[in-house]
Amino acid sequence: MSLLDRREGLPSRTVLIPVEHRPGRGRTGGWRRWLVVLAGVLALAVSGATAVAILRGAGSQPAPAPPVPPPRVAAKPTAPVRSAAALATAAQQRAIMRLSGLGVPVFCGAARGNEVALTFDDGPGPYTATLLAILRRFHVQATFFLVGNRIRFWPRLAVAEAGLGAVGDHTWSHADITRLPRQAARAEVNRGRSAIAAAARAPVRLFRIPYGRDPAWLGGYLGARGMLEIRWSVDSRDYLPGTTPAALVRRVAPGLRPGAIVLLHDIHSTTVKALPRLLARIRARHLRAVSVPELLRTDAPSYSQLMADKRGQGCVDLATAGRE
Repeated sequence: MSLLDRREGLPSRTVLIPVEHRPGRGRTGGWRRWLVVLAGVLALAVSGATAVAILRGAGSQPAPAPPVPPPRVAAKPTAPVRSAAALATAAQQRAIMRLSGLGVPVFCGAARGNEVALTFDDGPGPYTATLLAILRRFHVQATFFLVGNRIRFWPRLAVAEAGLGAVGDHTWSHADITRLPRQAARAEVNRGRSAIAAAARAPVRLFRIPYGRDPAWLGGYLGARGMLEIRWSVDSRDYLPGTTPAALVRRVAPGLRPGAIVLLHDIHSTTVKALPRLLARIRARHLRAVSVPELLRTDAPSYSQLMADKRGQGCVDLATAGRE
């Protein structure tokens, strides 16, 4: 090995090639050794420059584009979730509209279930608030046929009555429309309906004729406006002089059967006093007191029954249903 092979401090990447020493060639051998060293240095320089160029080239490339998100699929609109009470109300309105198109009054239900409907006419009045409290205590519903021109004396009661069942139109002034010109009779119906709907903040689709007498044109007129005439199958006759709470209950009790519609008046104190006993009797017979719309939803009469009831051959005794 030559002295060059034993030199220290050379770069770690320098390639040292052992050269055999031959006599008589000292200068030529040294020259060759320097050429080898120079070639190694040049090779290192070229490789370093190449690496730098590669790194710079990689840094100068544009950044990759962000991934394109998949197209968003529009969610299908879903129908709003409706509560059980809202669904029941919608079904009640459909039952009323279906029957109103027939132009025939309803006297009672079909007696397929265990519902009865208590109805109160001629209010609001001075005893209405007490009557509502009794209904709340028993957790039952009822239907109130209001007189339009009386609402101004108890303006807050109509909303409460609608909240405990349903409200209906009993004309503007409780007039006997059979004795009025047709235009005036229609005004009684329309004006009463508008006043009641505004006070109760609820649609008015039920109508009860005062005195139980209606002109022949009324059914078609109401049906064209989506209204249904409601009569009754049981008359409490609470308007008779000398009626006591016990007498009222005795009159009504025989007619308390499935599908019955009971006529009462919340303008009589006797009626309000008799109501707890009447509700207790209904409960003892395993019946439920509901509103008229609910009765029609669950136990609507057929067309043949409606016609039979109108002739007094069904659930109603016309001898007691014609007077109020």
